[in-house]
Amino acid sequence: MSSFRKRVPESQPKIPPATRLNAHSAQLLVSTGVPSLDDLLGGGLPVGGMLMIEEDRQTGYSNTLLSYFSSQSLAAGHKLCIVNADQEIDLKTQLPGWATLNTVQADAPVKDSTSEAMKIAWRYQNLPRVDGDDDANRQKTGSSSTSEAAEIPFCERFDLMLRIQPAIVDQAQVEVLDGDRLLRLASSEKYGGDMYQCVLDHISSLIDDGFSSLKPVAPNTERNILRIEIGSLGSGFWQGSDSLAILKFLHRLRGILRYSYAVCVISFPAYLYEDSGTRLPIVRRIEHLCDAVIELESFEGAYASPSDIVARQAKSGASTSQDYHGFVHIHKLPRLNSLTASVGRLSLLHTGGGSANNLAFRLRRKKFSIETYHLPIEGGVSERRVPAKDDPKALRPGISVGGIGCGSTPGRKDPLEF
Repeated sequence: MSSFRKRVPESQPKIPPATRLNAHSAQLLVSTGVPSLDDLLGGGLPVGGMLMIEEDRQTGYSNTLLSYFSSQSLAAGHKLCIVNADQEIDLKTQLPGWATLNTVQADAPVKDSTSEAMKIAWRYQNLPRVDGDDDANRQKTGSSSTSEAAEIPFCERFDLMLRIQPAIVDQAQVEVLDGDRLLRLASSEKYGGDMYQCVLDHISSLIDDGFSSLKPVAPNTERNILRIEIGSLGSGFWQGSDSLAILKFLHRLRGILRYSYAVCVISFPAYLYEDSGTRLPIVRRIEHLCDAVIELESFEGAYASPSDIVARQAKSGASTSQDYHGFVHIHKLPRLNSLTASVGRLSLLHTGGGSANNLAFRLRRKKFSIETYHLPIEGGVSERRVPAKDDPKALRPGISVGGIGCGSTPGRKDPLEF
């Protein structure tokens, strides 16, 4: 037996709950609440990073992603800070609810997916699923021990038809700066109406209060994550000291997040920064200051007027669950602690290269998902592409039902002859 032993510290630092390490860059990751969006980011949003979602014109799909982000924060036990100058925030009515596997299927027998072999595409039965929602991991942790059963999953399963329980919101660590409160704080003599500086100081004070990576913690102490959600940054309700206030805000915010256990998701109305359909150069500078940038381009907002959208929504059966609602454009991918993004090695939807963008999103009744875009079947699924046998139009000209041969009829000219 060798006398050499590996020196291991007595107190190993514990990672925060509902987080995991990136296999490519060893970066700590958190979930955005949408498994397909986590896949596009390389497994999740890196801690200390900033994700920008460019809002779509005349639609509110970006607000759906923000609600997923907030619900995931409450489900994981993270601290949440919401900043929104455009509207009042009511978490009890705006956030989707979730149900763990143990509560939903407590009385139902557990279905083993590995016992059912795929009959046709058996080669793909062991491949990972993008929207699998970690069902297998939940079943394994629930049947092992009581300590592992209480482990918080990386990404919860949310249902848009459910609302979050009020008791969860009351017990959560949430700070909200919205509407009148933000305007009242920014109108003080200290800030002189500068909302950007007011929000930046508030975020900085939150990070200094237990979320800074520069301050050591006691041994065997588990850190927590601070999630920051900023809605419609740069809209008409935001007031700054000058025209470049948003650039200064993002530059300082990124520097604060780099040395903290915090993540930030921002929605940005890029359509407001356009001149005759062409985006202003400041939009490119704003994207450069963020770690990851995605854009949601819905079909309704891009090709229809507001009156057409209202008429289409009022019409019953206008869209089905099989229809896509828009495209997803990836402008920038996170690459913290690495020179290259890890999406090409870890993502199932995005290969990390190429100029073609074939990603689309759809909003079902229960969930929001990002998928690979496929062209619909020509003629639709309701139109019969093969005519019936008793249909007279199915027969070629010059051929009767009682004819013989490969296309000829007695007494008539063969149509195959030229």
